[in-house]
Amino acid sequence: MLFSLLLSGTALVPSGPAQAADVVYPAGSHIGLVPPPGMTASAGFPGFEDRDRKAVIVLSQVPGDAYEQFLKSMNSGAINIPGVSNAKRELMLTENGAAHLVVGDQEAEGVKFRKWLMITRRTITSNDTDMAFSFIVTAQVPVEAREIYSEEVIRKALSSVVLRAAIPPQEILDQLPFRLTERANFEGVKLIVPGRAVMLTERDRGAPADDEAIVMISVGGGAPTRPDERASFAQNVLRTIQGFNNLRLLSQESMRIGGQPGYEIRLEGQSIENRDVVIVQWMRFGGGGFVRMVGVSPKASWPENFMRFREVRDGINARE
Repeated sequence: MLFSLLLSGTALVPSGPAQAADVVYPAGSHIGLVPPPGMTASAGFPGFEDRDRKAVIVLSQVPGDAYEQFLKSMNSGAINIPGVSNAKRELMLTENGAAHLVVGDQEAEGVKFRKWLMITRRTITSNDTDMAFSFIVTAQVPVEAREIYSEEVIRKALSSVVLRAAIPPQEILDQLPFRLTERANFEGVKLIVPGRAVMLTERDRGAPADDEAIVMISVGGGAPTRPDERASFAQNVLRTIQGFNNLRLLSQESMRIGGQPGYEIRLEGQSIENRDVVIVQWMRFGGGGFVRMVGVSPKASWPENFMRFREVRDGINARE
């Protein structure tokens, strides 16, 4: 089970110094907390660490069904977590609501750890946002560091967990393996998959309206190296697009994009709300991977939005 893996997984290894007094959000994360003195935000995973003492706190957003699975397990009375002994569970009161907490001991690679796993669901509601998050916070402290990271210190950090509705756009973009130097007046940047996929929207708040253009940019692996396989690969990827009906092919062609092999496909069809739309997909290939960009525009504003899509496409550059 997901929560079992997070609690019983192999010991995590950290990377950096520091001390914090206020809520800190790891880069690209909706989840934040007040880390214990001695821990700082990690550059290697969403959470906090004390590299010297090998103590970590990991923040993980999980699907809603994983949360429900956890609750069922808790209600059944069983705590069966491989590799963890002396496991105990309780309802923990945090500064922002109740959460479920499991505490236990573990030994991994000859090191004995104390582990805490807190799982909860929170909702953010405002004029622009209505989001529900299920997430797990896992703390792991070697026995040798328990005087510094005591039960009281860790519980205080766990109880400080909060959510933020929006992540600063540049913070999201900084996590991508490429630089985006042109957004063509798309003000919103929304995280789809951390470090792998983003969406650009007309506005920086709220969900995109049906009459607004959007751009989705992502990276992936497993791309073909043979030129004669790229067209079918791009077509197969585009078939996974959802939320549109009656899609028809307008054109497709191979081209150079940013000095690398690329492929363009254009479609037209209707959105779920039956608005006529035009869709363009560009894929840029290199090194066994690809950068994919999909622009969606209402048909009535396609000419001007297509020019904006091209500006964004041409502003995708490798990090130096």
